[in-house]
Amino acid sequence: MRCNRKKISTLIGSVMTISALLASGSALATENGASSDLDWHVLDGVTVNSTASLCSNSTVKVCNGGILNTLYAKNNFMPYWLNLALVNAIMPQLQALADSNTLPGMKQRLKELKKLEALPDERGFDLLLTDTYLVYVDYVHQLMLDPRPLYNSQPVKLTPLTLKMAQSYFPLTVQKIHSLIPSSLFVPTMDVINRLLNLPANPLDSSNVHFDEIVPFGDTILYGGKVATVLWNLGYLTQPQYQQITAQATITNTGVMNQAIKAFQGDYGLKIDGIIGPDVVSQLIRPYSSLARITALNLQRERFSQLQGNGPQIIVNIPDFKMTLYDNKKPVFESKIIDGMPKRPTNLFQSYINTVVINPYWYVPETIKVKNIIPAAKANPNFLKNSRIDVINSWTDRSVVPPESIDWATVDPQTFTHEFRQDTGPENALGRVAFLMPDSFSVYLHDEAQSEYPLFKHYHRDFSSGCMRVQKPRQLATMILSYQNMPNLPSVDDMINTNKHREIGLNMRVNLDVAYLTAWVTPSGQLEMRHDIYGYDNPRAQPIQNQFISIPNYRTKQRIKLALNDQTS
Repeated sequence: MRCNRKKISTLIGSVMTISALLASGSALATENGASSDLDWHVLDGVTVNSTASLCSNSTVKVCNGGILNTLYAKNNFMPYWLNLALVNAIMPQLQALADSNTLPGMKQRLKELKKLEALPDERGFDLLLTDTYLVYVDYVHQLMLDPRPLYNSQPVKLTPLTLKMAQSYFPLTVQKIHSLIPSSLFVPTMDVINRLLNLPANPLDSSNVHFDEIVPFGDTILYGGKVATVLWNLGYLTQPQYQQITAQATITNTGVMNQAIKAFQGDYGLKIDGIIGPDVVSQLIRPYSSLARITALNLQRERFSQLQGNGPQIIVNIPDFKMTLYDNKKPVFESKIIDGMPKRPTNLFQSYINTVVINPYWYVPETIKVKNIIPAAKANPNFLKNSRIDVINSWTDRSVVPPESIDWATVDPQTFTHEFRQDTGPENALGRVAFLMPDSFSVYLHDEAQSEYPLFKHYHRDFSSGCMRVQKPRQLATMILSYQNMPNLPSVDDMINTNKHREIGLNMRVNLDVAYLTAWVTPSGQLEMRHDIYGYDNPRAQPIQNQFISIPNYRTKQRIKLALNDQTS
């Protein structure tokens, strides 16, 4: 949102000259005996309907009436937003919030601000912008306490700010305002969002458009002109290319058009084969406004996957099926991953890798124990032996229980008191390497059983029961151990070849953030989209368990209780 503000020495404009301002002592106050209070009549230039949605409990025109009076009194009732740099710092962030549709009333509030900004007396704009700034501070604070609304399509519910918290964001500086920005790539992301919102309607977004057949290389493209228009609008064709293609009587899936389809597939996480099939069509027909909303929503989600500090940090993006290791905020290694299937999604959380395990045992998690291991043992007497799985007495007493001593026919998976542990080896469910971290869900990064390696050839790899399987675990282990200053440690391959279980505690922990981003913008300004594998981008009938979307932070001990609450939302 661009702010065309007049260069004025005070916010009073034609209403009050500087000399009169100095004489009265205040710009936004009304005299009330010996004291002064905010003059709420400066908001009479617009009907402020947004407050009812933003903060329904407010009894005045704004959300933070009492706090505003205190803040302006401390500022001698002078305006806060005279500096255009401050306005330009906050307005794009408010626009991004409005575009995300996560705070009802924010779009209306921006319209009200725009009307007030156009008035000769800009005191109302100053007052309402200060209130909106505090609303935004409250929004960010609430997300840090409870990020679930970014995934369950429920609105963020604001709670009254304390005066102490509000004052911590004053006096206003560009640096303080920028501290609220959700992403280091905020500017290019907003450029993309604004471009999408300014496009004409998607010509393929129509009930009259039906793609009944797959279009391989060389075939005629049904609705070829409209497909070309979408590709041009989204930046995959230049204007000369678009004009040349649409001038043709028949548009085929060849040449520049085929190259544009491949580039589109790559940016949308699809198989890059140049074939226009159902996956490609489902992305081509999306309304541009939907792309903008999803991008803005994910911009807020990026608050929980920010690069921090100068040490090593891993970011896993579930919908991208990829993990990236950063050093000094620069990518130095990446690997494909397999993550949780929709019925057993991978938890979103923030933690740190503190142990690398070579030739790990697999201690079977409760969910897999109940739903997989016990039913298999009941159905096949040789299952445990063939899978090299021992029955152990308990997690505190790991003595082995002979499986033949158990009457499997009468075992109830829900009440079975023993646990399971799989021996080390190439067919161990964790493979040859595991990366352990504090978390409450027995979720970690690990290798894959050798027989399961072909799964990495798939483009969509949501096959696990929640853990994240790494395609290049040995290389990742080598990279992580290189930070540890352990010159006498054997190589990862040599340790694996001993077939001996070994746990290596890390001197330098590696921070890990498990994120869910279905849209983001690259430093070059290119929009990347991914399939919403867990259905977190849109309202869904099935509620989501808190543990999956609360993003507990085991580095700071935040949101852990929320994640362990068994409720759904």
